[in-house]
Amino acid sequence: MMAWISLLLLCVHSAIGLSHTVIWTHCPTNCSCGADGTSSSLSFDCQARRSVDREQLADQLDLLLSSNRTHGHLTSLSITNTPLTQLPRSICRLTTLTHLHLDCNRLTRLPDNCFSNLSNLVLFSAHDNAIEALQDGVLHGLTKLQYLDLSRNTISSIGLSVFATSSNLSSLFTIKLSENNLTSLEPWIYDRGIIGSFQRRVTINLTDNKISKFTNKIGFRPGMCHRKIPYAYVFLKNNNIKHFSDIYNGWRLTITQLVGCYKIEDGVLNIQFFVAGNNIVCDCVTYPFYRSVAMQNLPHGFPLSVNCSLTDPRTGKSNIVNGFDTDPNMFVCELSKRCPTGCICVHRPHNATLHVYCSNRGLTVLPLELPKLPDSRTKYKLDFSNNRLLRRLEYRDYFVNTSILDVSNSGVDDIADWEEIAEIPDINLFGNKMKSLPPTFKSANVTTGKLNLANNPWDCSCDNKWMSDWFNSVADRLTQKVLCYSPSRQRGKNIMQDSDEEFCAASEATKRALTISLSSVAGVLLILLTVGVIVYRLRVKLYTRWKFHPFNRDECLGEDMDYDVFLSCSSNDNLPHGNGIREKLEQHGYRVCYPPRDFLAGDTISDNIYGAVVRSKRTVCLLTENFPQRFVKQSEHFYCSL
Repeated sequence: MMAWISLLLLCVHSAIGLSHTVIWTHCPTNCSCGADGTSSSLSFDCQARRSVDREQLADQLDLLLSSNRTHGHLTSLSITNTPLTQLPRSICRLTTLTHLHLDCNRLTRLPDNCFSNLSNLVLFSAHDNAIEALQDGVLHGLTKLQYLDLSRNTISSIGLSVFATSSNLSSLFTIKLSENNLTSLEPWIYDRGIIGSFQRRVTINLTDNKISKFTNKIGFRPGMCHRKIPYAYVFLKNNNIKHFSDIYNGWRLTITQLVGCYKIEDGVLNIQFFVAGNNIVCDCVTYPFYRSVAMQNLPHGFPLSVNCSLTDPRTGKSNIVNGFDTDPNMFVCELSKRCPTGCICVHRPHNATLHVYCSNRGLTVLPLELPKLPDSRTKYKLDFSNNRLLRRLEYRDYFVNTSILDVSNSGVDDIADWEEIAEIPDINLFGNKMKSLPPTFKSANVTTGKLNLANNPWDCSCDNKWMSDWFNSVADRLTQKVLCYSPSRQRGKNIMQDSDEEFCAASEATKRALTISLSSVAGVLLILLTVGVIVYRLRVKLYTRWKFHPFNRDECLGEDMDYDVFLSCSSNDNLPHGNGIREKLEQHGYRVCYPPRDFLAGDTISDNIYGAVVRSKRTVCLLTENFPQRFVKQSEHFYCSL
């Protein structure tokens, strides 16, 4: 009996040895092979040698894997570092496989109607290939599959049913799809997560893809979380996600519905998303997520932590912060469309304002348009302060939706449409150049809640005494005291505390002072006029007595004149009077045109007179009774010719 047992063991050993010999004998060219002692595990490694022929390798593998010695016995297969671009069809018939490693090859696609035959597959790894897509049905029916690794491929799309419940992947707890080319993600994460539990979560690794969009083409319904809760770790690190809200918005979930998919046990969430390495920003888009989640009825002391990048539009500085620990007012979006040049426009959803920062921008007029409000709840908060060139404040259509108007420390001295502007709830006109309010304000219905008109040069003269009553009527809305600036006796006084008498007392004093001043001026003018008349009447005697010659000046400087004076007189008066005047003038250095001496013979008397007048700076006529008789006709002819 013992002999028969020994013979049987020898036969089995011989068969195993023969099997090893066959495997090693048929190992593909330029590759290394390995097997365990039971022929249930095979490995082929071509070590990425260039000398390996792809077609020859595929044929050799098909021949070897189709052998009776492997079919029905093989449970683990590893084919690595080969030039294969397609899966050998013989693999699809290895129904006993539980572990399949196809790593570091050049596979571009997983075959259809193949893996559904490998119903015993527990682990499938094909990382570091060139697989471009996962088509619908490629993994259908792998109910025992627990581990899937397709990392470091070029997968850019995943069929809608690949990971859906309908694929019957009821044991798949680990999915590795990191370092691929995925740009969008469907909510199949829910279908995978519902097979998990707090004791064993599903792990889905999508790190280092290009995911920026979240879509719901598979028709995920938010109410599903009321029936089954997902349990999963979802790694979305180093993608292109900008807003955490993009995830639930893309999957058509409200904040309330999103929170309904969460469950807390022993301070731990059932599903966690890991998003480090994404440029998630803290802005007006993510504000509803942080605000709403923080207001949920979470257990006391439960740590909420989702980091995001917080940027101040006014300074440009950014910091990584935990959004749940950040001042909600800091969640803003900068708007550029229709924002005035040089200004910064910021939407702050927490206080429902669109803040327009135009302080100290050199504005001369208010902008005609502003960015559109995102909703009816949001109002403008306008900062036009410190614009010294802004002189006139005019109504704009956007004032209807303005809650705060700040035009402080500017140069405003005129305001149009006061009645409409005064309806803005909060108005700051501190430090401008306003002297008075328009008279129409006496009957205007001012509805503003806060009004600052301090530090303006208010004119508290009698004409503006009505302003005291008006300021008193809005005293409960004034944020600072309004003080008089002029007249000087009123400077520094509170307008609301001035009586009509104090307003007008200064005016009466001014009138009296003006009357006295005018009377004094009139008296002085009368005296000057009297003196002037006397001087005029006695001018010849005064000029002679004091040797005053007011007209003794050369009016023809720069002109080329032959004579300083033309002395015109009758020939009957030449001697001694005319000649005597000539001698005195020439003794004082004057050049005299004297007719008896300087008139040209042969020319008419009128031509000589014309030439003498034109060439002389002045003309002096010696008028005697002889002058008109002798020269009247020549003079008439001469002056008519001028």
